[in-house]
Amino acid sequence: MKLFNIPTMQLTAAALLLWLTIGACSKETVQAPSPYNELRTFQVVAGVGDTIPAAISNGSIILYWPFDHPLPDSIAPLISISERAAVSPASGVGVALKDSVSYVVTAETGAKATYKLRVVVNQPDLLINDETDVVGRLDATTDIGGITYVIPDTTFTAAYLVTASGAETRCVINSFTELGANEYSLNIATPAVDTGSYKLKIVSGAQTLTSERDYVKIIYPFPTVEGVTTAITLKRGGTFTLSGANMRGMVAGRARLTGGQTYYNLELVEFDLTSVTYRIPADFPPGNYNLLHAAFRNYLGATVYLRAGTINPVLIITE
Repeated sequence: MKLFNIPTMQLTAAALLLWLTIGACSKETVQAPSPYNELRTFQVVAGVGDTIPAAISNGSIILYWPFDHPLPDSIAPLISISERAAVSPASGVGVALKDSVSYVVTAETGAKATYKLRVVVNQPDLLINDETDVVGRLDATTDIGGITYVIPDTTFTAAYLVTASGAETRCVINSFTELGANEYSLNIATPAVDTGSYKLKIVSGAQTLTSERDYVKIIYPFPTVEGVTTAITLKRGGTFTLSGANMRGMVAGRARLTGGQTYYNLELVEFDLTSVTYRIPADFPPGNYNLLHAAFRNYLGATVYLRAGTINPVLIITE
């Protein structure tokens, strides 16, 4: 029998190779550090069951905020990023809701990517219907309708009266009333301004609009008169005084003769803010009168009558 003669050096090399192969197979695989630093999702919980997702593009986080949601001062967004990366500020951490906020995503390799927050209030342009005049009285409240796409929240909406020279007076908004789809009426406390005509300026969310026309007319409070409780008895040429409040623009009054619908005018003598004095004309028919009116001229120039008494008789004219 012939034996193979294998040199010692060859046996040693083969053994070493076998050992290296077995040793290599027994070690764990070592993964290289991840180079990925992508911000994948960014969303904000705006209410129960209401989540607002942001669009992420070219290093920007664009958050389109619905205009009918109150815009908070801060948010705590929920964020997802590349596997094995880190983000600062972290997901769920509160940050100011403003454009200057930045997020940095750091890969395992240490490579960083910066994403800047950009807030866009997704609000249509405001609309103000100023075709019809709105009249507001001092010391009262005023309803101004026809305002569309306003945010019905005084935290984010303000109203101003604007003079012809551009001077602005802020109004106190008492309430909002929805008139239709995104159309509202504002109830304001009429500010203590001069009487006259004003434009309306609305600032709501990211939108600002001033009416084209000065359609808000501020007038004095309407005059009021105290009712007569005891019949007034006078001769022709005699005078009598009625008490009241806010008596501006007073004009001739009138009285109705009992038994018909005929009114006879009373001459205006004088008036101030709390009283008005009338004279019985020389040709005034004698008799009993069952209705008495004071009167004033309103801002449109129309005469408005104020009932001063309905007792029968309220006025007795003798010869």
